[in-house]
Amino acid sequence: MKRHLLLGVVLPALLLGGCASQAPMRQPPVAQVIDTQASAGPLAFADGRVFMSNDDAFAAKLALVETAHQRLDLAYYIFADDYSTARLSQALIDAARRGVQVRLLVDYFSAYKDLDRFSWLEQQGEGRIAVRFYNRPTLSIVKDAAFLTLGCADVGVAGKACDAQKLAAVDRHFAADAEQDFSNRSFAGSGLFLSGLYGKNPLVMAYAISRGQDIDAEALSSGAASADSARTDQLKALGKLFFKARYVGGAEGLAAKLKLALVRQTFGEQVNPVFDAVNSYLPLSRQNNTRARRDWDYLTEFLHHKFLLADGRTLMLGGRNVADSYHMHPNPLADKYIFMDTDVKLSLASASAALTESFDRLWNLQSMVAPLAEVRRHAPNDLLMNFAVMQAAQAACDKGTDSACVDRYVDQHFVPLAARMKAVAEAHRQHVQRYATDYRRRTDGAPLAIDADADARIFYLENLPVADGKRTYGARHNGEAASNKNIQAVWRAALQDVCAQDAAAPREVLLHNAYLFLPANLLHDIAAALDGTRPCAGVTLTLLTNSLETTDLNVVNLLAVWQLKALADHLRDAGPADHAATLRYLEYRPVDGAKLSLHSKVMVFGSDIFIGSSNADLRSFMMDSNNGVFIRNAPAFVRAYTQRIQALLDTPGRIADDTARIGRGKDQLGVEMNQLIDQLLARYAGPDRLTAEQRRNLKAQMQATTQRVYALSRRIMLGDAKAANEFNALFKGI
Repeated sequence: MKRHLLLGVVLPALLLGGCASQAPMRQPPVAQVIDTQASAGPLAFADGRVFMSNDDAFAAKLALVETAHQRLDLAYYIFADDYSTARLSQALIDAARRGVQVRLLVDYFSAYKDLDRFSWLEQQGEGRIAVRFYNRPTLSIVKDAAFLTLGCADVGVAGKACDAQKLAAVDRHFAADAEQDFSNRSFAGSGLFLSGLYGKNPLVMAYAISRGQDIDAEALSSGAASADSARTDQLKALGKLFFKARYVGGAEGLAAKLKLALVRQTFGEQVNPVFDAVNSYLPLSRQNNTRARRDWDYLTEFLHHKFLLADGRTLMLGGRNVADSYHMHPNPLADKYIFMDTDVKLSLASASAALTESFDRLWNLQSMVAPLAEVRRHAPNDLLMNFAVMQAAQAACDKGTDSACVDRYVDQHFVPLAARMKAVAEAHRQHVQRYATDYRRRTDGAPLAIDADADARIFYLENLPVADGKRTYGARHNGEAASNKNIQAVWRAALQDVCAQDAAAPREVLLHNAYLFLPANLLHDIAAALDGTRPCAGVTLTLLTNSLETTDLNVVNLLAVWQLKALADHLRDAGPADHAATLRYLEYRPVDGAKLSLHSKVMVFGSDIFIGSSNADLRSFMMDSNNGVFIRNAPAFVRAYTQRIQALLDTPGRIADDTARIGRGKDQLGVEMNQLIDQLLARYAGPDRLTAEQRRNLKAQMQATTQRVYALSRRIMLGDAKAANEFNALFKGI
């Protein structure tokens, strides 16, 4: 489908950017938004099925892989190292060995710790499996990593002139990469720092900063590691440097600072906390460099797609990642949450070139997507994977002071890539065997059929990181289309259309969504429908989400509670309106003996429905890539889906109606939030990670953050565009 921007969408957004109006911005009709913003469609489908059972969804994925003839294209945020994923990985290997071309795109931050496993997967595919990482470090981040790990001795200048000389050396080294905005070069200890950053190891990062200038960058950035003497000699030297950095250079103090930064990152900041933690080591010009700060701010812009396309004609997508939590029912093999989720499988009448092209766009996005060979050049993981060897050598060799002992220990324990991949192979074999012998599938309800014989029309939508060939960073309030946030553009138009329909006929809008922390545009639209600013008579607007007891991300609930409080107070102040929609707020309750958590991302708009990967939260709007299908005019399917939801509502103790509670008093809410913050700190920043003072400061910051959520939300619902953009920028990382 041809893609272009709508002046009718962009121009009003620009005109309204600086003014306040309680009425929400007028959206184009749904059909017009779809026509201009959909990546593919209408998709001519022979059959459509929606899976609410984890086991049935996984069986459908396996079947697609096992019956593919020519190619398989996959994109997932999480591709875990566990039992069901090993089973799917083996199916991909088998498909490649019978001639199928397999392309697997995964998120850099999520996947980097398993770099060796993905290299092994490529190896097993015998040239027909390719894996790439999404959201590689930008050139600014690579250059900052190089500067942080380059010493004054390396540039031959000391004192105040050192920073300028280091910066000039870094700029010269990466000059050839300026136009492409990424680099596969290592300089000083940049590769080591990046391996610590993406491997989430603050001590490795601290070591790289403290002593990185003495590291042989070229040796570290060589391709596949080997166990030859030069390699082990290098690690011995690194082990000795690590001792100096840790005990003499103060790397542990910096590591503690970086740990705190990673904790703060969990709770969202306008500026990336990791950048804050290291910027004192950067020259002033870099600290104030707008482009560099922006790149650090979007460091965790994830690939959030869930996409499996077989032979260009069978598509499966939805909320499920590739992990046991999404592909199992509660059982002893699953040690984390079991997610309740929703996937859709479409068997098309013929291969869709548009769907293949949509995957190609991401796969070939060179500025953000890196093949594994390039990852090993700019962020090699050999030292990261052997870092425990250096730590153990210090413990075994009188805190590293016995150099000969360190040498012997490293000789004995160094693990090269070939040996690590052999261990990956054995773990894979064990996982496949355990899944086959110890897991038994079950069905929790038959898949739902989409109205293929009626007038249902299906469109494929994406939130993409580029617009007009340039990378986008977030979005301006009321500027969805201009920033390629196509999913939210359709949601807003669909809500407007439902409100505009005959008021005499009852209609339902249902946000059945795991993480409900609304971006400014959706908050404004929903408030307008509920206070009557946008007439919406006859509509019941239901928000169905996780409770604090069922969510796996209670930091979202921490802030969402105050947004909901702001909504309740706004509606109380506005007073009743005859032509307004009616609000229902529902939360899942825990089930005894089963750690169940909602993960679905489903939106019902009358007889239309969206199923995909995008949450009703700020991160899905401002940060991550996302995808899904918008199904128009499918009343029978929507009725069947809402009947499933009603069956849950009719189950005693399963779902609670908390509509009346969202407006509870600030004092009561403050007590509850204080208890929740204590729980969050215990979970994310255990007693061994933070000092008592750090815990007090972080707790005070979090309490202040909740009040900012409340205050900005109140202003957003009154049409304050400045508050909307501030809110979106502050909390986009949640």
